[in-house]
Amino acid sequence: MTKVAHLSTVHRPRDPRIFNKEASALAAEGLDVTLIARGTGSDPVNGVTMEELPQTQGRLQRMVQGQLNAWRALGRVRPDVVHAHDPELIPMAMLWARTHGAGFIFDAHEDLVGQIEDKAYLKGPVKAAARLYARLILGLADRFADGIVVATPVIREKYRNPHTTVVRNFPWLKDFPQVEREPVSGRVVYVGGLTRSRESGVMLETVKAVEGASMLLAGPADAHTQALLDALRPDDGIDYRGTVAASEVPALLATGAVGFVFLQPLPNYRESLPTKLFEYMAAGIPFIASDFPYWRGLFEKYDAGVFVDTTTPEAPIRALRELIGDPQRCREMGERGRRAIEEHFNFEADVPALVEVTERAAAAR
Repeated sequence: MTKVAHLSTVHRPRDPRIFNKEASALAAEGLDVTLIARGTGSDPVNGVTMEELPQTQGRLQRMVQGQLNAWRALGRVRPDVVHAHDPELIPMAMLWARTHGAGFIFDAHEDLVGQIEDKAYLKGPVKAAARLYARLILGLADRFADGIVVATPVIREKYRNPHTTVVRNFPWLKDFPQVEREPVSGRVVYVGGLTRSRESGVMLETVKAVEGASMLLAGPADAHTQALLDALRPDDGIDYRGTVAASEVPALLATGAVGFVFLQPLPNYRESLPTKLFEYMAAGIPFIASDFPYWRGLFEKYDAGVFVDTTTPEAPIRALRELIGDPQRCREMGERGRRAIEEHFNFEADVPALVEVTERAAAAR
């Protein structure tokens, strides 16, 4: 039985991609899977063994002590394959794998270089140094890793490694069973990170401006968004639930009439595959999404939502008024989105590719 360690010192222990999709999928396929991360607890979940890392404070301690902790944890687990999810772990995890006869896989959740370009607070030489570092460590993985797993076909184009595999953040179809829904009239739903770059302010302003609209939202909020949430009045119709478990997401989405996917037009977002959009489709609700050409090309033919300029509230306000004013149209769009998930966009379809790249990495050693 192939023994795999999914490793992260950055992500949450129940990260949807790392734990709920990849680690859980491999365990269900009969592999021996351990998740090495902070805050995991010690009890197995979904057949995945947990190896909890000590908590660290701040970026510097994470980069130094966190990596030492991860090295020691790998020594306790002794996997056949190390599957690292943080770019900063590439040199350490690859060195451990090479010196212990294990395979190494890097998981590119996003375009790291594109992320750096999007960070306005990085200026001049600092941004240039960060960009150079990113290219060096990604180049190391690209040249020497036994496998690269990427989240989108666009990220796939950044790598030359012949064993690069696309494993997309599609929802598990099993997590969204077909049920008769009774959506709350006028309710907008959103579950995910609440940040300025995800247009949290535009989302709130849109709902507040539309008569009959309300919003149920959940997820970790940055300081900018938290200030907006703290300033809300009871009659604004915003119900913020904080961070919720992944297992709670389908039930929350099922109560919605419309879902929002608002992102600033940054390079790292314009050609992404937004998890929330797929989850709305799986839940059978229409979406209002940012008007990115890549998204239109992928999803417009399914007629499961509308695309508008989300950099200001004006266009989203008009779209939300039209959709909640036409429940029949919402129902039909939701049904078309659900069919698209069943036929094209479900994580079950990508599991064989994930198993293949993992088994190949183990055999390569």
